[in-house]
Amino acid sequence: MAKLLNRPYANEEKRQILDMLRGNINRISVSTDVEEIVCQLNFAVDRLSAVAYSRIKEIRDGDQRWRD
Repeated sequence: MAKLLNRPYANEEKRQILDMLRGNINRISVSTDVEEIVCQLNFAVDRLSAVAYSRIKEIRDGDQRWRD
């Protein structure tokens, strides 16, 4: 998830990320391997951060449009 956002995520992209987050949560819930749990946690945090940054970009771009 190291890609930079040049635009906010579309709704379909958000749905795909939500599905992946659910997968991360499910794997964390059933795993007995500590490394797997930590790895899935890191993936989930990265995905959640990407959604948050997308929303921030959406808000800031929206604010900018109102100022122009």
